[in-house]
Amino acid sequence: MQRSPVVIATSVVLASLAWALTLVFGSGPLADSAAALLAVDQLVVGTVIGVGIVLARGRWTRRAALLLLSGQALLGVFLTADGWWIGAVLTTAIGIGAVAGPWLGDWLRKLPRSDGPPTRAVIMNLGLIALPSLVAVTGLDGVPVTGWLLSGFALAAGWAYSQAWLPALWAVRVALPVLGIVAAAALPWWGALVLGLAVTALTALAWSPEVRQATLSPAAVPVDLVPIPPELTPPEVLETAGFDTRGKRTERENP
Repeated sequence: MQRSPVVIATSVVLASLAWALTLVFGSGPLADSAAALLAVDQLVVGTVIGVGIVLARGRWTRRAALLLLSGQALLGVFLTADGWWIGAVLTTAIGIGAVAGPWLGDWLRKLPRSDGPPTRAVIMNLGLIALPSLVAVTGLDGVPVTGWLLSGFALAAGWAYSQAWLPALWAVRVALPVLGIVAAAALPWWGALVLGLAVTALTALAWSPEVRQATLSPAAVPVDLVPIPPELTPPEVLETAGFDTRGKRTERENP
């Protein structure tokens, strides 16, 4: 394995860890519960993306890493500049330079895997694990119990869906909008609007055929069979299958 992908993935995780520590020990406009929830989710999202860079090698990892690091940089605008803040800003700057640089060019796949999850499935899964951060941001004065329930459900459903469990998909389709409505009801109007739009988008993705396909085993996915002309088939294969060179079935002699 190349060394640079591991270093780049580590920089993303360290940036998330730095902001988690800043949220917990620094000062800012977030209530303690909101800061704690945001800190935990930053670590979860950063770890998922870091592991994705090393193992999945998908093109989505670079986009997701840049989006995460850019969000962390934006978060720094609203926090007090202290020692923790300076360390987090520097770590994020290093992470952005590492991810945006040319070092991942030869490592990430040029084309998506033939057996990999569809794009909408990846977006929905990332959206689920990032939803607690949105709950924390919309709950500036404190995360209500309904917000914690929605966050815990989103993380659990995201993990279960990544294991291709069909019940997890149905849970997202049915339970996520209900929990989202209940959580949004405890927020101010702007928070309810933002959280409602996010939950609506994730629910819509959950009902798409591509997201359903990601829970199917390879044997359950329909495959279009394309006939091969007999003249392009090796003679020994035709003979073993009981066909002649014209593709006609031959009668085998009984032993």
